[in-house]
Amino acid sequence: MRWRWVAVVLVAAPLVLFPSAASAKQVTKVLVVGANGRSVNLGSGWSLYQQLRPPNVAPAAIPSGQYLLFYPLMENGVPTEPARYYPEAQVACWSWSLALSACSAVQQLPATWSRTGVLTSFTAEPTTLKSLSHGVASYTVPSNGSVAIELALRRTSLSRRVPPSGCLWRLTATWQGPASATRPRSLCLRAKGLSARGRLYPISPGIMTML
Repeated sequence: MRWRWVAVVLVAAPLVLFPSAASAKQVTKVLVVGANGRSVNLGSGWSLYQQLRPPNVAPAAIPSGQYLLFYPLMENGVPTEPARYYPEAQVACWSWSLALSACSAVQQLPATWSRTGVLTSFTAEPTTLKSLSHGVASYTVPSNGSVAIELALRRTSLSRRVPPSGCLWRLTATWQGPASATRPRSLCLRAKGLSARGRLYPISPGIMTML
């Protein structure tokens, strides 16, 4: 697993890089997210991560059909590489962009998988960030930061109304995918989360330290 967050500033300023490696032993949660905006936590730790992403296994055929999303989280709730999981095929495909790549069979799901009964599956291709910027600074997409933003906006069941004031860091986003026209272009990082279109979504506080 790798941390990815790079800011490219289009004026005379240094390139900003953040840590490029992290151990799976630091996984503090593994979230499963459904199309209905709900999420469940399967647990934490290296052994759980290896159950879902076994090392040294042969690549699996690219699956099709309905899927859920895996989001392993590390310290401060920062996500690492996510995956699409296809329950019928029992295959997970790991990719920063949620492309169908690095697919492998999941031989055994944890007992906590029973919690996912409250989730509905995705049927369309995922909609993801195409670009992310603040003023003249353009951030690398995909990255830990962009994945954190995508995760926050997918968890609609946790959102709440928020007043327009209180923005700490304004971001401009463009999107790609079937639902791109409905995604917000103006995002605001606040002390207690990420806001868009008058709604506040929980997001890792570690994202603020990356910007």
